[in-house]
Amino acid sequence: MVVTGTWIICGTYDKGIQMHSLVDHRESHMLTGHTGTVYCLGFYSSGAQTRLFSGAHDRTLKVWNVDRKITSQTLDRHQGSVCCLVVSRGKIFSGAMDSTIKVWQ
Repeated sequence: MVVTGTWIICGTYDKGIQMHSLVDHRESHMLTGHTGTVYCLGFYSSGAQTRLFSGAHDRTLKVWNVDRKITSQTLDRHQGSVCCLVVSRGKIFSGAMDSTIKVWQ
């Protein structure tokens, strides 16, 4: 789960990412694109760029353009489900069930 100044964002078992309004908690958008349960989320905002990152059972990490509500990139170097991720210092760190950690720039 990620909470921003505008959204409450949650991954789901049905392969989606729900975006709820922080004001009234109603679901406003459903992001789709993963083919497995979404286990983890991360968020990055810097001036003109606002990105959401998601990791899932389908062994991928997806980069989402939050303003346009679309996937901008799919990262698929893990051999197991992506179960955790952290966005820090301009990098993405992801961990998977294949016992690996990847660093993405």
